[in-house]
Amino acid sequence: MKILKVLAVSVLSLATCTAQAAPYQLYLVRHAHKAEVNKAAGGAAAKDPLLSACGKAQAAELATLLAKVPLTKLYHSGYQRTQLTATALLTPNRRLETYQAADIQNLAASLMQQQQNALVVGHSNTVPQLAELLSKTPQAPLTEQDYGLIYQLQFDGNNFISLTTLQLPMPALCEPQKGLNNINE
Repeated sequence: MKILKVLAVSVLSLATCTAQAAPYQLYLVRHAHKAEVNKAAGGAAAKDPLLSACGKAQAAELATLLAKVPLTKLYHSGYQRTQLTATALLTPNRRLETYQAADIQNLAASLMQQQQNALVVGHSNTVPQLAELLSKTPQAPLTEQDYGLIYQLQFDGNNFISLTTLQLPMPALCEPQKGLNNINE
């Protein structure tokens, strides 16, 4: 009888572990295009710019692309450009969460512990670093001109399965205007 109880507890524990190890996906993206600011003037706007018109269009494209993905949390670093990008994806079933951009290690650990579909909106210097921490594979750095690259990481419990990079389509609003002193014309 004692062996039967131990076996029942073991089977229940295994079933609980299996139930918790459901597949999930994390999406990592740099914030959308930021508004140009006069850095010489200094102030808060120089350190924390809003999104440009192009950036707002990019955020809307991202929202459309991920509309049917069951994301529970939308993480942003607290800077306006990351918060505005994440807010474009906000629905009644999704909630915004702020993380510390300087503490990517803690964010990675938290994402692995929660094991839920989520979006993380970060910066050119933090998104590849986070992708590297989560996937344990080297990632190329992003430049200040790189926008729209989406890292899709798939996990089964704590097991990393794959990393796919996607490019967000460029909204028409972001295309260079022809005939307006464009050197590349």
